[in-house]
Amino acid sequence: MVQGNIGTCFLLGAIGAMAAREDGAIEKMFLRYDVDIGVFGVRLNVNGEWAYVIVDDYMPVDEAGELLYGKCRDPQEVWVPVLEKAFCKMHTCYEMCDGGMPNEAITGFLGGVGGKFVIKNVHKRSPERYFKLLKQAKSKGWLMTTGFTARGGGASAGKCGEAVLPTGLVAGHAYSILKVVEAHGNMLVCCMNPWGSGEWTGKWSDANAFGEWTPEMREAVGAALKDDGKFWMSIQDFVVNSTGVDYARTFGANWKKCTHHTHFQEHPLTATAQFDYEARSDKEVSFQKGDQIQVERFLSSWWTGAVRGKHGCFPGNYISLNARSVARFDLVCTKAERIQEDMTAVVMVIQPNALMERRWYTREDGSHYKDTAYPFIQLVIADPEGRVSLKKEARKRCVWGELKLPGGGLWKIFALASDGKGSRFSLRVFLKGGTGSLREVQSSNVAEFANLL
Repeated sequence: MVQGNIGTCFLLGAIGAMAAREDGAIEKMFLRYDVDIGVFGVRLNVNGEWAYVIVDDYMPVDEAGELLYGKCRDPQEVWVPVLEKAFCKMHTCYEMCDGGMPNEAITGFLGGVGGKFVIKNVHKRSPERYFKLLKQAKSKGWLMTTGFTARGGGASAGKCGEAVLPTGLVAGHAYSILKVVEAHGNMLVCCMNPWGSGEWTGKWSDANAFGEWTPEMREAVGAALKDDGKFWMSIQDFVVNSTGVDYARTFGANWKKCTHHTHFQEHPLTATAQFDYEARSDKEVSFQKGDQIQVERFLSSWWTGAVRGKHGCFPGNYISLNARSVARFDLVCTKAERIQEDMTAVVMVIQPNALMERRWYTREDGSHYKDTAYPFIQLVIADPEGRVSLKKEARKRCVWGELKLPGGGLWKIFALASDGKGSRFSLRVFLKGGTGSLREVQSSNVAEFANLL
């Protein structure tokens, strides 16, 4: 694969991760096609639902007639530009896909849910712990991509304005993770640059400057050491240079799915102060009894919000939430017979993709920028005994978590956009090891939500 003159490295990185699988994921996306006529039917996944798009073989070209955007290194192959065109058409046009998130691209091809393995300080102290995380994800069939950060100076400009670093890595660029291998005491990660060139130049690179690539190591990991955009890194170098790993988790035929579409309440969550409180640091806010507080985070003992325009944190037991409806769903599950393991549920709240919407905001200097921010949403799930089994919150497109459901029963799912900026959303539940039904409960109040916490 070779990236063209558009910022679709996130898309090509995802395609590279799919091509590295051995289950024919790329082939399965082409439902029907005729190369001679030039028409292709491609299966995609939009907001968790399967859809298809039909595209022809008319592609953008430059003055010399060369493909302007993504292409295959072999000029006789057309699957890369066709997939790129199909994805862009499904999301309106090429312009709307000039930049994006790799896990969005993977889930857009294969469905499922995405996330990120953040590199923490503990991983930098013990890189083998992060390697174990990647190894487990790879063994489960999760698709992964990564990016790298600029360290120090000496960077030059890349194809779409990215920073090409002295190490050969490119900051602001998406790479496929093809392999995660441990051999002869070495923990290595194999990555691929969608440009088809430009590789890591440190230890375990093609240069073999340290003599690290012994014949035994090359045979053990299958390293070709060609100038083809593929390269190997030790996990120690990876955690120092990587910005983290985006992943997409897909669900096979042994998972059942329930989905409900609805809307968040379109006004913010507010509360009334029950006592006076004096801030003890710059991060806190003061208020007096009776003050109205706009609440943002409230899933722990210390809440955050704004009082008279000042934002900060405060103890949650000093205030009382005002009446407000909240989205609630009842998930009733029945465990399958003759299955020893507990039922598993993956629950997710999915908002529309902000990158694909034409929303704008104005900065203080008068410049206009695309608004890609998401509302702040909370997801809380209570088990049949009324105990909180999962609570998540984030300003992201998708907030999700996994549960074990030992005996099935009725599980209450609450979803809330506390800043009042949420609009439509989908609640989706994947179930394994049993069956379930999902029902929205009307007129549920936030007080029921708060009492669980």
